[in-house]
Amino acid sequence: MQQVAKSKYLDLNCENSKKMLDDIKKYINKYECPKISLDLTKLNILDAARIMVLSSAYHYKKYPNGKITCRVQSDNVKNFISGLTTENLEIYA
Repeated sequence: MQQVAKSKYLDLNCENSKKMLDDIKKYINKYECPKISLDLTKLNILDAARIMVLSSAYHYKKYPNGKITCRVQSDNVKNFISGLTTENLEIYA
């Protein structure tokens, strides 16, 4: 996992959504990141939902006033998640 200079999104080169979630947790724990952006465009709708909801909860524990921005592959994913979103989660298609 690395921060990409040209992109504001975390570069999470993972084939496995469980490993991706573990990497996000490690990043939140290790770095000062009250605002974080995730690119989840390569994930299917269920994996994207899982990552967003769990990352949001984990991030909220450390940064109650923080914000997670997630980029997803389509408005379908965004609409699916919109009923589950938390106050610290912003979703863009």
